Amino acid sequence: MANKVERHAAERIRLLEMEASLQRSALALTFEKWEKRRALAWGGTLAQWGWRLLAAPRWRWLIATQLLSRLKRRRSR
Repeated sequence: MANKVERHAAERIRLLEMEASLQRSALALTFEKWEKRRALAWGGTLAQWGWRLLAAPRWRWLIATQLLSRLKRRRSR
């Protein structure tokens, strides 16, 4: 009788360990998805800010003059 109870307890522990492993895998997958989603959201926000910045003519002109002056300096060397 005691042997049967021990086998039952060992089987129960094995099943619980398998279930815990499955839950850890699912949780890791969920965290990975959340991290990707957060990175995409951050990148989208950054792109939106860049688009707004370039929409203003003054900033476009400032960026263009900076780039052209750097190119001009490189050519003169």
